[in-house]
Amino acid sequence: MPPLMGMRSRKTKPVGLSRPDSPYSEQECEEIIQKLELFLDGQLKGKVKEEVERLIAQCEYCAEQYHFEKRLRALLSRSWQAFSAEAQEIVNSVRRRIWGDST
Repeated sequence: MPPLMGMRSRKTKPVGLSRPDSPYSEQECEEIIQKLELFLDGQLKGKVKEEVERLIAQCEYCAEQYHFEKRLRALLSRSWQAFSAEAQEIVNSVRRRIWGDST
């Protein structure tokens, strides 16, 4: 679709959470957010795991990122399960047609 003639884009606020009143630096939060996938997979141990848990407990921004990732994983898991069931039914249907099985 071609851009509209004569229209200018306007500046908008960035999407996502701001970091109001976070007791941690932006760099600390980013380091934790980068570790969330490993944390949610249960792959972090010791001090690294404790550090992630501490920031999630004490920083609203990190906690929101954690809960978002957790909800996203749950949604993807449910979607994949539904897709997997549908895909399995298609495979079974094709097998029945190929082998002439009416079960």
